[in-house]
Amino acid sequence: MTAADVAYVRANYLTLDEASADRSETPDEVRRLMAEARLPQPSYVLPDGMEMVPAGHFELADAGRQDFARRFLAAGGAAGDLEDEWQGYLSGAYGVCLKEQSPENIVRKDRLIRTIEGLLAEPNPRDAEWSDELRTAVDDLDLLERPFAPAYDRARWGPSSRDRFVTAPRQRFPDVFARASVGSPSASSA
Repeated sequence: MTAADVAYVRANYLTLDEASADRSETPDEVRRLMAEARLPQPSYVLPDGMEMVPAGHFELADAGRQDFARRFLAAGGAAGDLEDEWQGYLSGAYGVCLKEQSPENIVRKDRLIRTIEGLLAEPNPRDAEWSDELRTAVDDLDLLERPFAPAYDRARWGPSSRDRFVTAPRQRFPDVFARASVGSPSASSA
């Protein structure tokens, strides 16, 4: 982890002790439940051993796997993906990539990435409908995702979904994003 990674994590995450302060379990009991895969792992462990988690890190586990499954399926997630997505949550990975960990956002992220992949597979930036669809999907994904740690996340996973599906399309098709309509996230952040 670089100094920039540590600074990003410290600025955007809570220590495990802070996140556990209002829980009935002690931090050591929380660690035991994490080891038993009953609570999600920390999203980051700093070089000094400090475990870091996003706000709301335990909410899905506290609501229970059945609630997660119900919400995931209601949001349009595939039943065959349910166990992998629950394990992804328990691994702490969704705390790295999503601003808000929820079954709905997990499904939405997957759907947006598939849309962007499809559009990039057949680029047509001169077509207004294609451009609007790409811009909307990229902007919506941008709103869902965290920035990721500058070097560490890329070292452990390669280019992030943000790199591939937010940054790269904006760099590849700058005119598409420059033409953003008034009121869109691209227009308001320009």
